[in-house]
Amino acid sequence: MELMNWKPNKSSAVPLHKQITDFIKGKITNGEWTIGYKLPPQRTLAKVIEVNRSTIVAAYEELAAEGLIEGKGGSGTRVVNNTWNLLATSPPPDWSSYVQSGIHKPNLPTIQEINQAEFIPDIIRLGTGELSPELFPMASMKKVYEALSAKNISYGYEEPKGLLPLRQEISSYLKTIGIHASPSSILIVSGALQALQLISVG
Repeated sequence: MELMNWKPNKSSAVPLHKQITDFIKGKITNGEWTIGYKLPPQRTLAKVIEVNRSTIVAAYEELAAEGLIEGKGGSGTRVVNNTWNLLATSPPPDWSSYVQSGIHKPNLPTIQEINQAEFIPDIIRLGTGELSPELFPMASMKKVYEALSAKNISYGYEEPKGLLPLRQEISSYLKTIGIHASPSSILIVSGALQALQLISVG
């Protein structure tokens, strides 16, 4: 069982049920325990982490009250929500009204002007980060395409969180700089804008 490597700190001033709640909530928030994940039975979990069953009951009840888990007779207790979904149910901030009430002018007209200028042939599009056509290695890319055409292509979809080997490599690298994040808690995004958007709603 995954929980074998973790036990609450009985000498801590934080109540045991609160430590268990925070631990489980962290697993859900990090995406390691996804929606539908079945939590250990109360008696089993109590035995594994060496606490009274009443402590587990209190922790599960708190998580259920927050809408993260749900227990059904016969089918056990499962994750039914996560913090991303819970936060997404609240309306997003009305940024336009904040800008209008501020002391600075809205930047929308400036952005529109920049977007229009990008289609002028003599303008260098720095915002997109694209190479000039003259710098693109056409000959080398043709060789790459020819080599790829001889290989089998997989048309299946990758995992929602991104390519697993890539997430494993990122996890290994993060450990070298003191950050411990399991591959299952890492999400590959399409770019900085998507990452910022996810952070803003989280």
